[in-house]
Amino acid sequence: MLELRLRTGTVIAFDGRVLEIFDTTDASRRFHIAQLSATESVETAEGARTLALGEGSVILACARDEAPACARLLAAIAEAQAALARPDSR
Repeated sequence: MLELRLRTGTVIAFDGRVLEIFDTTDASRRFHIAQLSATESVETAEGARTLALGEGSVILACARDEAPACARLLAAIAEAQAALARPDSR
């Protein structure tokens, strides 16, 4: 289980199959790994990172000191998607 708590108050939880986003201002979102298309990440010159999830339906802003945790999240999502794509995983 990977959990990120952003400065904005947003909590992101990923158990390897389901990504949940609990936001203080918007409704919570839940995605099965098979529902997520390629996750986009943009790094700013200051080292912060913006993540676009669910084909851009959810935009998360990670501060500079949160960028390593966001990178771990992206790596975990990519690993889970690769495992799902393998024929032996179905």
